[in-house]
Amino acid sequence: MSKLELNSNIHNYEVAFCDSFNFLDDLMNIEKKVFVIDKNVYKLYKELFKNIRKDELFLFDAIEEKKTLKTVEKIYKFLATKDAKRNITLISIGGGITQDVTGFVASTLYRGIKWIFIPTTFLAQADSCIGSKTSLNFETYKNILGGFYPPNKIFIQPDFLDTLSKKDYYSGIGEVIKFALLKESYPKDFNSIVNMVEQVKRKNDRLVTIKKTMQVKKIYIDEDEFDTGKRNLFNYGHCFGHALENSSHYEIPHGIAVIIGMIYANIVALNRSLISKDIYKFLNKKLFLPNIPIKLNIKLFDEKILLESMKNDKKRVGKDLTIVIPTDDDIRAIKVDDLTFTEFSKSYNQLLKILKLK
Repeated sequence: MSKLELNSNIHNYEVAFCDSFNFLDDLMNIEKKVFVIDKNVYKLYKELFKNIRKDELFLFDAIEEKKTLKTVEKIYKFLATKDAKRNITLISIGGGITQDVTGFVASTLYRGIKWIFIPTTFLAQADSCIGSKTSLNFETYKNILGGFYPPNKIFIQPDFLDTLSKKDYYSGIGEVIKFALLKESYPKDFNSIVNMVEQVKRKNDRLVTIKKTMQVKKIYIDEDEFDTGKRNLFNYGHCFGHALENSSHYEIPHGIAVIIGMIYANIVALNRSLISKDIYKFLNKKLFLPNIPIKLNIKLFDEKILLESMKNDKKRVGKDLTIVIPTDDDIRAIKVDDLTFTEFSKSYNQLLKILKLK
């Protein structure tokens, strides 16, 4: 079992990369614990969890609509009945939604309790499990409640990915692509990134790829844990991508929305003469378009909802829109706050043509 140590101003934590499920036996030996598990994960892997006592188990529907304070309150009520208080360990098992909800709970209950996270989606394993963020949705606003509170320990077991649907698996690939493009290595070897993605699509080298992705993210969060500067660049693909999740009512999953968001960001960059047409076309042809495995529909791309969502982006600081775009052919990214509504609409229509929706 290899490990990755991460530093945090809150508390340092560790990622353990596992080649079996034996680590679950060690968790069962923790004296004062509760498990909060995604219902779907529990159903798929019930045999793994057969030794969990009913009074230590809380199951919930880990869907975007449940990433709210109401779900958090239900978990509070469950935990508050336990004799153990600040010395309890919360063990959460699931994807990014499970992470966000349980991380919020762990950070706020009794002013902070011990928390162990076992991510079961590609998206959570390759991206969200490290970095300390916890986020909840409020009404129509995405991820505007939350804070920073890392798990004390994370266990990565890539065999969990075998039961993901195709679109959820590719959702993780979307974030892998983003981190590979943001890696501070110049000049960029785009063919190597394409080859890595092709291997992962064949379910090869997943653990190696997850480790590489984490190493890229670690460099950014070591410098900017609380997202006040450099870490903002992780929003490459996210500014439009989050808006697209909202417009599609989450029919387009996060990582695939991020891929489309990167296409959109590159359109803005191309129109501003920041990247060449050759690199723009290469990335679309080799990296972005081949990794959108779902059928897209123009109804999912409601321009009014997309614009309104970008207006409500918590990163927005002025009258124009905020977006992260590349500044050159090595995809060195910057955050800009001057995307005009006219520029938004022009880029939106160009995107529809690329996606063959217009």
